[in-house]
Amino acid sequence: MAIDFKRFDHIAMGVEDVDQQAQIFEGIFGFRRKSTWEADGERGILFTFGGGEIDWEVVQPLGDDSTLKAFLDSPRGPGVHHVGVQVADIETTTKELQALGVRPSAASTDEQVIVSADGAGEGVQFRFFATDAPPNAQPSESADEGKPSLGIKRLDHVCTAYPDRDVLSEHYTKVFGMKQIWRTPDGAWPDFGDCVIEIPSAPINWEVIQPVGDESFIQTFLDRRGPSVHHVAFEVADFDAAKRACEYYEIPTFDEHDDSTDGARWRDLFIHPKFTGGLLTQIFWEEQPGVWERSDKVRPEGYSG
Repeated sequence: MAIDFKRFDHIAMGVEDVDQQAQIFEGIFGFRRKSTWEADGERGILFTFGGGEIDWEVVQPLGDDSTLKAFLDSPRGPGVHHVGVQVADIETTTKELQALGVRPSAASTDEQVIVSADGAGEGVQFRFFATDAPPNAQPSESADEGKPSLGIKRLDHVCTAYPDRDVLSEHYTKVFGMKQIWRTPDGAWPDFGDCVIEIPSAPINWEVIQPVGDESFIQTFLDRRGPSVHHVAFEVADFDAAKRACEYYEIPTFDEHDDSTDGARWRDLFIHPKFTGGLLTQIFWEEQPGVWERSDKVRPEGYSG
């Protein structure tokens, strides 16, 4: 029995300086500031973007003895620190996790239950909470929206690097009730394989990418950072306008593709983490919904929609 959650609420990024990161997100990303907060040795800014289906949080430690500081000093930081999941009841969620064999972190409180990245979060920390807003949240004014931006429509997926895509996919199915809906065929790419997992009632999907071969760039990533978030992917409204925004901010891009699936065009590219505060970012545009995602993928064996 998977966790009974209300919604995937936000993605949280750990950084050294939230104000510096806010300049990036309110600039090239076009995020809109929603609120600020300070509690439990952390300072954060909550952003909304696109249609507001899921929020983005940026958090910095206020002292050297916090777990967030330890994350920033680890191979995983800076970058995606945790995923916030809203549930109906903390006590019930704790019991559900324990029944699934997942032991909540010692950092859990009466207000939130935490599953660590290496203790069944499998590469990313999950925080389950029952409130509608972070503690002490204060409304904030949005930054000037007159400058060019990527024109983000939505967050499409978060991608975790892991040694075996099917092992992590099965784990997320067990804990969250996720369902594998696409996968690259074995041998499709010489250095990696991946799969896409659907999250029930969530506005985003999850992707798991695994190394293939000793020279795989994913193996290099795993050797350096361990199982963790590899990249995030956003859909943009206008690909050329997004590229112009990158040029405006003097941000180079790489690994650009312009192709089609079933006669419908799609385009994508990457932005290096050093220009985003530690977040490898993929953006894409597609002429018809779904053509980019399935451009190199097939349904898993036994799939039923």
